[in-house]
Amino acid sequence: MHTDWMTAYYAAMCEHDPVKLEESYEQARHAIHNRLLELGTDPADPRETHERGELEEALRQLIIHKYKR
Repeated sequence: MHTDWMTAYYAAMCEHDPVKLEESYEQARHAIHNRLLELGTDPADPRETHERGELEEALRQLIIHKYKR
């Protein structure tokens, strides 16, 4: 499992400075999107299915975090 997207995601979720939040948000969104593109589309691979679910939930949480401020 790649963790690059997780690092960017957690950095964005921990950011409280509104000015820095936008940049952190974009970096995390970009990292998550890239990882989604890297994953195959084999629904029979449970690891990919699990990570895809984590990625989709991370995107949802980023949006909530961004607009909750």
